[in-house]
Amino acid sequence: MRTGSTPNRRKRPLLLAGILLGTAALFDVLIAIDDLGTDRYVSLTEQGLVRHDVTGWAWLHLAVGVLLGVAGLVAPLGRVWSTRLGLAAATLGIGVHLVIGPFHPVQALITAGLAVAAARLLLRHGRWRRRAERVSSVGRPSR
Repeated sequence: MRTGSTPNRRKRPLLLAGILLGTAALFDVLIAIDDLGTDRYVSLTEQGLVRHDVTGWAWLHLAVGVLLGVAGLVAPLGRVWSTRLGLAAATLGIGVHLVIGPFHPVQALITAGLAVAAARLLLRHGRWRRRAERVSSVGRPSR
């Protein structure tokens, strides 16, 4: 095994997590742009049709999409703050998609799945980092 390939192998999951977060961001931004200013969601009640204004949700999707995009860009850095930002963005994205699921069920499942996969990769990278910190520079376990 070459010693030069080890750091690249450790960064591959972070690169994949960044790509997954970026893809989720793209879905969010496209759906938010599509929903802005439309009143296509209606409910039939005894009083007639009730229109639902989802403009606020569209702006929330846009904000979450931008946050997911930024997290996707900085996730491959492997820093503690970038990992935490990625986990926070993924958690927020999953929460928003669980609430908005009835309006966009397929998009919510796809985006939440991408965010869960990215969060799993980021968490696994964090565990590896903690294991590596337990070893001293001499190669012996620290006390």
